[in-house]
Amino acid sequence: MTVEPRNIVIVGASLAGLTLALACATRGVPMRVIERATRRVHGGDNLSVNLASIATAAGCDPRSEPRLPVVHAYRDRHLTSWPALYGWLRDRAGDMPGIALHEGHALEELRVDDDRATLHLADGSSLSADMVIGADGYRSRVRRTVNPDRPWATYAGYVVWRGVIDERSLPAPVGWANDQGLWIGYRDGYRLVAAVLPGTDGSLEPGHRRVTFAWFDTRRDDLLRLSGCLDDEGHVVGTLDADAIPDTLRDTLAGMVRALWPGVWADAVHTGVLTAGVMRGAPIAEYKPDRLAMGPLALVGDAAHVLSPMTGSGYATAVDDAVLLSGLLQRADPVAASAELLRQYERMRLPYIRGLIDHSRRLSDEFMSYAASF
Repeated sequence: MTVEPRNIVIVGASLAGLTLALACATRGVPMRVIERATRRVHGGDNLSVNLASIATAAGCDPRSEPRLPVVHAYRDRHLTSWPALYGWLRDRAGDMPGIALHEGHALEELRVDDDRATLHLADGSSLSADMVIGADGYRSRVRRTVNPDRPWATYAGYVVWRGVIDERSLPAPVGWANDQGLWIGYRDGYRLVAAVLPGTDGSLEPGHRRVTFAWFDTRRDDLLRLSGCLDDEGHVVGTLDADAIPDTLRDTLAGMVRALWPGVWADAVHTGVLTAGVMRGAPIAEYKPDRLAMGPLALVGDAAHVLSPMTGSGYATAVDDAVLLSGLLQRADPVAASAELLRQYERMRLPYIRGLIDHSRRLSDEFMSYAASF
């Protein structure tokens, strides 16, 4: 008797969703992925990655892949840009047998009846699934069904101003602040993380690279509330796009740059703050889950847990989610109930995740205390 494989749908084809799809497909578990965008476009934020872990998740030879433009950061971590990693994952998933990628399909409603889920899409269509995995980010629609009493991530108390610029726009190439390309500094209640990344063509030649910065700021709560990024209960429900940042604030931040940050980075941050379309603001969100699964539904990545970027573990944690869940699905009895498989995932993963969120909150509290001293 032939048993049909489970009909599994991943909601979200950003980094976590694509990583999970690749991890499952390379282990013989077919996946259907729905994504509201046709192909995601994102700024040039830097990401801390472990190349061997990504290769393991995606079924690559760790000695040769993934081929990403990177600079070494610390220990076994490298820095790359969001677009570079997304492009590699998206291209690999698009060519991978066992992955059906449906872009331009937004989830409107999710219903669970017994052991099956029905997804109603914005175009009026619907589909049924044995299992649905939410990889749809920190404002996850799937999370609203898994945990309707706690669907939103909470505000950690500070915003990060992010930007990335081409080195050629600066007066002179950026010298290395250390031998690893990553710099972290504190001054007058603020924190800056800055790094030199490969250029869009992968070049590491001075003058042809990119410079990224993340400026952590505790003093913008009123702006975040007025702009609708925070709701009345302190939940994070949006971000500040580049065109939503007032010119007066840009001027204020630009005026602070040279007093706060060393010359090696000041030109880059100053240029990024004032250049149209470069800098955007993200209120830092944290989400400590009570659960990772409910019936035939489960969560991975930022849909499951939201960490401060100060941990440097956001995407790395999503990779671990993908490896664990794909392994469980690979080894599962094909007639085992989906709900029991996902409960096993939750039992194995939830204690670690909750501990990691506690660590994230400690880092946030320490930064908030530091900032309040000025």
